[in-house]
Amino acid sequence: MSKIIEIKKVHIRNLVLSFLLGFGILYGLEHFGQFSYISVYSHTDVPTDVEGITQTYNTYGDKVSQIIYSTFFNNEIKTNGNGFTIYDFSFKDTEFNKYSIKSYYYTQAFIKDLIYGIYISFGLFIISLFFTNFKIKII
Repeated sequence: MSKIIEIKKVHIRNLVLSFLLGFGILYGLEHFGQFSYISVYSHTDVPTDVEGITQTYNTYGDKVSQIIYSTFFNNEIKTNGNGFTIYDFSFKDTEFNKYSIKSYYYTQAFIKDLIYGIYISFGLFIISLFFTNFKIKII
């Protein structure tokens, strides 16, 4: 006795759509990560306290040695400073705040968080299976 497994076209369509939608949602979520940086130089003031504590500070012209992007799922993408300064991170309408620059970090985060895209896709597919197999009526 042989068993037949029946796969409907709607299920294949929903599987493909759930993967497209799941990875699209993941790429959108990656835009909610946070950028931080480590600067190259820090200037030291003359001690002003009685205890002799020195204070360090950075100026807007100081170069950035490392750019760190923390993804939505708490992974980190680290790159070198790429010639950016603290000024680029502090104000809008600078070279760093262009989407063409940030899209590199979003894409790298997408690749690093790919497993979450698969989870989202399977979750969407299971929900679509539930609603294609069962009809819900509210009376």
